Amino acid sequence: MTEILICANNIDELGGAQRVVHLLADGLHRRGHDVTAIGMTPFEPAHEIPWDCPRRVLMPEVWPKKSAQTERIRSNLRATAVAQMVELLRSIGPDPGVIITAQVWSMEIVADALAVLNPATRARWKVIGQYHGSFAAAASGRDLARVQRSYRDVSIFTALSEEDAAAFTGAGLRNMRSMPNPLAFWPPAPAALSANAGVLTYLGRLSHEKGVDLLLDAWSLLADRHPQWRMRIVGDGPLAGDLRDQAAVLAGAERIEWEAPTADPASVLLESDLVAVPSRTEGLPLVIAEAGASGVPVVATDCSSGVRQLVGTWGRLAPREDSRALAGVLDAVMGDAKWRSEAGQRARHEMERYRLDAVLDSWERLIGHVLQ
Repeated sequence: MTEILICANNIDELGGAQRVVHLLADGLHRRGHDVTAIGMTPFEPAHEIPWDCPRRVLMPEVWPKKSAQTERIRSNLRATAVAQMVELLRSIGPDPGVIITAQVWSMEIVADALAVLNPATRARWKVIGQYHGSFAAAASGRDLARVQRSYRDVSIFTALSEEDAAAFTGAGLRNMRSMPNPLAFWPPAPAALSANAGVLTYLGRLSHEKGVDLLLDAWSLLADRHPQWRMRIVGDGPLAGDLRDQAAVLAGAERIEWEAPTADPASVLLESDLVAVPSRTEGLPLVIAEAGASGVPVVATDCSSGVRQLVGTWGRLAPREDSRALAGVLDAVMGDAKWRSEAGQRARHEMERYRLDAVLDSWERLIGHVLQ
């Protein structure tokens, strides 16, 4: 079978890109492909992720935060990663292989490694690049220039939605395809959502782009109207302390529960009645698809084409970066048990196309196409 290397910035975190890499690598491995998952740098604290396929980390230590003191350390670590990748690519053969790069930094390192190879060895490797954010997010920062530079010569470049694929094509990227993220699980038919009391859940990273501060402000505006509801915030990240401090002085603080990141999102979602995704930027967030598969409706901010694609007819959208508008949408659906029940049923039906086997079928067709 085909030799496949799936690369990410790291493979030990519980982030969205890492979860997709895990699903894709283990799924293709179980289908008989020779798959290795590769992280550029270790991640600390490393989460216990049960891998089926082989895995490898290229750098001997964690990539340090940028400072004048770490510039030389960073340079040496990057050189080590490139050298390790070159050695790996040279050692595999003689048949053609596929490299899938899940994140831009990993693609940049792979590109540097490919440039070192002789033409014959380089020609054996076909590259499929991924971008896990939206085009709007890439264009608003420095990612678009990095993508245009690093992905210009890959065999296929995948975006998470048709709308984003068209936008990247307009920006000069060739051989675009859309490829959704797969669901990690397909739960049994969920229990009925509660009619009078409920759980509003946020599940994800506690960082600026995820907009948890906006959700907390929204909760303070509506908590008194829904005294039977509580809110669970499940995750960790650089703003964890700041967000706890913010919540402590808000109305309804006593009904906010903070929980550590989980390797079992299904159990969290199946205990929820409504999921909030208040992000400032997103790609195609797995938590929306997973909530839908669990029969749980979602209120999300309208921050990407991927969010709009997933929410479809079964969720509700609120304007981006507007906590008062978010509170208004949450207030309406928390008070409408009939809508929540019907939306949950529609969601489960619409998420069928994101089931793991369906997405793996698409990946095998794509890999076959680039090897022709």
